[in-house]
Amino acid sequence: MIDLGLARVGRLVQHTPQTWKAIHVAGTNGKGSICAYLSAMLTASGLSHARFTSPHLIDRWDCIAVNGKPVSEAVFRDAEDVVKQRDQDGRVGATEFELLTATAFEIFHRQQVEYGVVEVGLGGKLDATNVLKHKAATVISKIGLDHQSFLGSTIEEIALQKAGIMCPGVPCVVDGSNQPSVLEVIEKNAAEVGAELHVPSTASVADAVAGEAFEPHQIQNLACAHLAFRLACPGHDRPLSQFLTAIKQMQWPGRLQKLDVGKVAGRPLQVLLDGAHNPQSAEVLTHYVSKHLRSGGKPVTWVLAATQGKDMDGIFGLLLQPGDRVAAVRFGPVDGMPWVKPADPADLLGLAARHGVDDAATYNAGDDIKGALTWVSQAAGDGPVVLAGSLYLVSGVLRLRITFCVCNTPTMAPSHLIVVCGHAIWLGGPKHGWGEAEWLIEGYKAGETPTFIAHIKAGVELLSRDENAVLVFSGAPTRPETPLSEAQSYHNLAVANGYFNLLPTTSTGVTSPRILLEERALDSYSNILFSLTLFWHYYSAWPRRLTIVSHGFKRDRLVGGHCAAIGFPGERVDFVGINPPGMDGALENQGEGGEGGDKAEARKGVQLAMGLWEGDPHGVGEELAGKRRGRNCWGVRQGLFLEEGEERRSGLEVRVLGDGSEALVEGRRRPWAREAGEGE
Repeated sequence: MIDLGLARVGRLVQHTPQTWKAIHVAGTNGKGSICAYLSAMLTASGLSHARFTSPHLIDRWDCIAVNGKPVSEAVFRDAEDVVKQRDQDGRVGATEFELLTATAFEIFHRQQVEYGVVEVGLGGKLDATNVLKHKAATVISKIGLDHQSFLGSTIEEIALQKAGIMCPGVPCVVDGSNQPSVLEVIEKNAAEVGAELHVPSTASVADAVAGEAFEPHQIQNLACAHLAFRLACPGHDRPLSQFLTAIKQMQWPGRLQKLDVGKVAGRPLQVLLDGAHNPQSAEVLTHYVSKHLRSGGKPVTWVLAATQGKDMDGIFGLLLQPGDRVAAVRFGPVDGMPWVKPADPADLLGLAARHGVDDAATYNAGDDIKGALTWVSQAAGDGPVVLAGSLYLVSGVLRLRITFCVCNTPTMAPSHLIVVCGHAIWLGGPKHGWGEAEWLIEGYKAGETPTFIAHIKAGVELLSRDENAVLVFSGAPTRPETPLSEAQSYHNLAVANGYFNLLPTTSTGVTSPRILLEERALDSYSNILFSLTLFWHYYSAWPRRLTIVSHGFKRDRLVGGHCAAIGFPGERVDFVGINPPGMDGALENQGEGGEGGDKAEARKGVQLAMGLWEGDPHGVGEELAGKRRGRNCWGVRQGLFLEEGEERRSGLEVRVLGDGSEALVEGRRRPWAREAGEGE
């Protein structure tokens, strides 16, 4: 919900002392970059500081950083709980962004920082961040038409809202490249408020960064940031040249970011990732693409997403050219921002066609960002690929990249594979999986959802105890109601319940990367085999140990059946079995002639399935293969490997079945069965 005003947030923060000096940044474009530049300068000057920007890109807490590093989830949730309790006790009825702002200010105070760099969320005058009490400087970046339904229908009306962050006697830096009517509004407001207005010189900045790879808009933002720093921190004034090392080391995701997403796409793929989401930022992106990517004469392949209500006609008119290719995708729900709704990919493709893109060069990826990347990796050939249109698309891509473990991988290949077998799909919800209505399950699995949660937690606990282990959540999308995979839903639930708090974090606050999602398996045999080949895909080695987490009553099938058929040595397999409630008693009753109820019936079904696997250990016969096809409602490829050439390098012998799926050649020794010391 968006409901501008300062009354509610004022009540939330009245018990949080604002002990820091604030640099408050508003604008339409560039304000996030200005905040990042300011943070780099404060860090280089040895000044303790915190930063609050929006929206978040990976987790909600990554929008709050202390001394340049995102706060931990534990620090964030502890402060958030205090703020939410105030909201509840005082019956404030605060919005999500107001709660987030109050949480940031609570963390600023607890960390005892000297400076706080705060980005306006929406507008300025009535934005929740405008309850700041001790502003050392304000900044107004480039202003354009955006959020007209909240801020005004003209750029001058929007400028007046942005200018609302000015305070009497507090210097305000304004981007001088704004159009004259905008500058006139800002100058008039500054005079009325009694604020000191400053326009930075870009010429001096351009001289200072001569020879460095700064684009014109980056020079403009850097000029604003440096002048604001000098005004807010007069005792630490230094030439810009002395900050350049810190600034060049700064990483600001989603702003002309070059990214390797090959692991996600399934083949080598370098992309340019940019959050351009209005005509002004699209103009900047277009200039960059024309200068650096189109110069080779090859068309650009785009992955585009958008928030409903954005001026995509204006954006596409700048970005797209005849001959370009376009994949349109819908980004997922935004944590903490339920009011943000994605545009329909079909509408985006229709608009792309009106801007000269041939229908044959388009792809509707629906909700599947990974699918969009796979398509462009094939469609683009060796031409440039750009992802743009929304910061929420940026967020989705970065999440996928972390999920696929392409950054911060261990320097030594792990040796222990932990597989948590998926059994259902958690759709998300306020009960974090503890309400059965949040799940898609078969009727006979009623009452079992706490067991699925126990499987997830057990897998994470095993991972936390072994630094040489990798955890794989395994399971394809198996329900026609949603393309969400069992694996992804298990990962989502672990995040929602804070289970990853057990694991170490990287220097950037990202959870341990030793977690992979296997999203192709359609039965328990594939859970194990596909997890093994996924492990090899990332580490070019086979695991020495295998631990399987599933239902206890499935041990015989999984270990005695599947692992034996696959050829993974039984002495190197551990099994963690957690049965559903009532199952153990049902099994005892069944063995003694008792009824056993529904759970006993389920056990009988497992025994029947085990009989099928005994006769068809690799599941290639019509009955078991047919069951897989029946579950494959989203057409997930059933190959053993993710990339071409991996079969040859792996040492596995593979055969292709009549339906296009792949299976192991029987009777061959497996590379994972080699003894320690043997060559891979």
